[in-house]
Amino acid sequence: MENEIQKNAKMSEKLEPWINYLQSAKFRTSVHWLIYIFVPLTLFILLVVLQQHNLAGQLGEWAWQILILILFIKPIVKIIARKELMWLLTYRRELGILCFYLAFSHLATIIFLLKGYQITNYFGLKNFMLYGAIAGIIFIFLYLTSNNLAMRILKKNWKRLQSLSYLLLPLISAHQILLAQETEDALGLIALNIAFIILKILEYKKITLKFKTQTNE
Repeated sequence: MENEIQKNAKMSEKLEPWINYLQSAKFRTSVHWLIYIFVPLTLFILLVVLQQHNLAGQLGEWAWQILILILFIKPIVKIIARKELMWLLTYRRELGILCFYLAFSHLATIIFLLKGYQITNYFGLKNFMLYGAIAGIIFIFLYLTSNNLAMRILKKNWKRLQSLSYLLLPLISAHQILLAQETEDALGLIALNIAFIILKILEYKKITLKFKTQTNE
């Protein structure tokens, strides 16, 4: 047991310089340049200038993967309760912005390719475009309020509005299930949603895993 405690303490000491750097103003500035400038500019060049519309599906897949990371990272970090991981929570806004750029690019390109300008194209509960469109609207609301000004204006209502992000998981899951129509995919996505609910319950009840990191006296 003592050896395990010492190993955990040494690991924490080794990680501390890296964690400090990842939380530094210099690194955060680099991340902001990457996400707020480079990513949207690159997407504009690829999709509008070069018209690489075949990337639409891949952009949607990347947005989906980042969304899963954003939603799952908070309950997992809270449950594990290791200070070495807490810095991950400070980049959820930047990840959310990146997710929006990818998701919006996917949605806009698909609407253009499928000529989905008419509202009737989204009718029907078994229509995969319906759930994608609803998710797209939520993404826009979240993006427009992912800033300090919106936090000051909305105050307590800001967190309530941001909670709409939880709806994205079942909506996009339904979108993918109806699009792929594969039983294995459907079961996997259902399991993913159930796992998220369980994690949020554990987070709400403040159930954590205990790790001993103290050194010997």
